[in-house]
Order: sequence, then C-alpha cells, then structure tokens
Amino acid sequence: MDCYCCAEKGIERSAVALCRSCSAGLCMEHLHDTATRFASGHILDTCHHDTWTARPAVVPHPATPEAS
Repeated sequence: MDCYCCAEKGIERSAVALCRSCSAGLCMEHLHDTATRFASGHILDTCHHDTWTARPAVVPHPATPEAS
C-alpha cells in the first residue's frame, strides 16, 4: 500500500500505518504530521486527507517509442 498523501503528489512511497479517521495509508512523514494534528486537537477531530473526494488516478505513462 502506498501513502495516500504522497500518491496525490505523484510520489510512490510505502505506507507504514493507517489514519485512524479515514484509513488512508500514511508514510512515516505523513504519519508524524497526522499524529501531531490529532494530538493538538480535540478527540473528535477528523483528518484532512479528503479520501472521499473523487480525484483522477495518477497513472505513469509508459515510454513511447521514438518515430523513425
């Protein structure tokens, strides 16, 4: 599973945990950011991952052969 936040930016980074609010995969950097947000807020606060918002998938394009 990839980190949701990184994948939104087109970066491929493995997730090490899941968000407790939306279950998005999080890398170590985004896990720390999310944990800090939850620790400094109210117990019922939600995350900011927007996993319910429809976004186009980021799909890498294969290299196209050069025309001769």
